[in-house]
Amino acid sequence: MGSEVCVRMHKPRSDCLSHCQDWAYRPNYHNSDDGTDKTVARGWNYHQGPEWLWPVGYFLRAKFQMADDKKAAKQEIKTMMTRYDRHLQTSPWKGLPELCNENGSYCADSCPTQAWSASTMLDVLYDMQS
Repeated sequence: MGSEVCVRMHKPRSDCLSHCQDWAYRPNYHNSDDGTDKTVARGWNYHQGPEWLWPVGYFLRAKFQMADDKKAAKQEIKTMMTRYDRHLQTSPWKGLPELCNENGSYCADSCPTQAWSASTMLDVLYDMQS
C-alpha cells in the first residue's frame, strides 16, 4: 500500500525528517512496540525516521516556483506525482497516508489518510495551473 506513495525528496521514495545517516534515525515506526529499546518503544521515534508525505508537497511546490523552465518543471513534477494518483485510485480511503516506514513500506500505525498530505499536493497542482 505505502510502497508507491512515499517519495524521498532527492531519491525515489520519501522524506526523511531526520538525516537518514543520523545516529538517531529509526526508520520504522511501530507505536505498539512495547520493547526495551527506548529509541523506538511506544512510538518514541515518531519524529526520528518515518517517512512523512506532507513535506513532499512543499518540496514540489518550491521546485516549481523556483524553476527557470516552468514547462519542464511541470512535466517532471507531474511524472513524480503519478504514484500519488495511483495510490488515490487504489486506496480504500481515497486519500494519502500520514507517513510510511523505511523505503516507503506500509506503516500500520500511521493514519491511512491525512488531510495535509493531500492538501500540499493540491497546492502544487493549483500553482501549476495558475
